[in-house]
Amino acid sequence: MEDRSRRYNLRIVGFPEGEERDNPAVFIQKWLVDNLGPEHDVATFCVERAHRIPFKKPPLGAPPRAILAKLVCSKDRDWGLRRKRELSEIIYNGNLISIFPDFSRDTQIKRRAFSEVKKRLAQAKIKYSMLFPSKLRVVYNDSTRFFLSPSEVNQWLDSLGLQ
Repeated sequence: MEDRSRRYNLRIVGFPEGEERDNPAVFIQKWLVDNLGPEHDVATFCVERAHRIPFKKPPLGAPPRAILAKLVCSKDRDWGLRRKRELSEIIYNGNLISIFPDFSRDTQIKRRAFSEVKKRLAQAKIKYSMLFPSKLRVVYNDSTRFFLSPSEVNQWLDSLGLQ
């Protein structure tokens, strides 16, 4: 249920502290439209609210807190994530900006468990993607397989003789 309530959210990492000034929602909305491309329907694009994650402000030199932005429409969220993948790297005043879907802590932990396996798949040049909540889809030799745990993927890769 928690992930469902976050389905319109984006987690944006990399903006320096205080960059958004008094109105983070307006800042993020303008930045997304300006930097991710005008081909989206900007007339209907709207950030409902935005804020830094609720921790105390980090000391100088520490990484800045992430910004959570709730968009009005899921297609706008999907557009932002898709454009980020297409652009691969977004720089703002010398800072690398990353955009992620906002998942609950439990879902993040489950998805993070696949990180080593995903590196192994990338080295073997095997296409894969993560499905919600934490299912790995692998496309190999025109067939698609689904895995619920990293150990299943490792066993499958070992059976193929891939390092």
